[in-house]
Amino acid sequence: MSSYDQVMQKHPAPGNVVKEWVIPAKEYLAFTMRRGQVLRFVDIEGQQVPDLVCFNETDLSEQLNLGNSLLLNKRRELRKGDILYSVICNPMMTIVGYSNGESYSYGPMCSEELNRIRYGVPATRNCRDNFAKALAPWGFTYRQIPNAFVPFMRVVVEPDGTMEIKEPTSQAGDYYDLRAEMDLLVAVSNCPQERNPCNAFKPTPMGVIIYESSGG
Repeated sequence: MSSYDQVMQKHPAPGNVVKEWVIPAKEYLAFTMRRGQVLRFVDIEGQQVPDLVCFNETDLSEQLNLGNSLLLNKRRELRKGDILYSVICNPMMTIVGYSNGESYSYGPMCSEELNRIRYGVPATRNCRDNFAKALAPWGFTYRQIPNAFVPFMRVVVEPDGTMEIKEPTSQAGDYYDLRAEMDLLVAVSNCPQERNPCNAFKPTPMGVIIYESSGG
């Protein structure tokens, strides 16, 4: 962890750091956090995306729902102040800040099936498998993972409606902050995709910080 200290502190967290990790390239993490705490992603080397899913810790059947989030925020590209809502429309997380505001919230994560269909390659590392492994201790299975919110991911929608994944614009040390609006179970897949530009074709580590804001 010490080799990452400088980049993790490029933008010091505005509050008391509760815990921090660095997720290795292609790997995953699951943890709980309390209402009011802030989850910060730090792009360690640049051009890497973290997929995020979350659940109400006291009722794990209440999960993140991005369709509700897009409708209630009335925009496709979420920004500071927007809220991630649950399947029953309760606020789960609020976007409270970032040094790079790119994100993706209107499509599925990579999976074994998608990679096989899109790229003709079986048995690839993918986010759905990562989430299933991260959440297995809480009883989740592969098919129970909701669509993920993805900070730093860059998807361009063309005038004719087609979508194209582009390389992220995030640089080493860029951060993205989300405040918990309820006690949460959170899982993160440090996206292992190597066959499209979402990680600039080279997955790298991702920093994770949980902090309590000095502003209350």
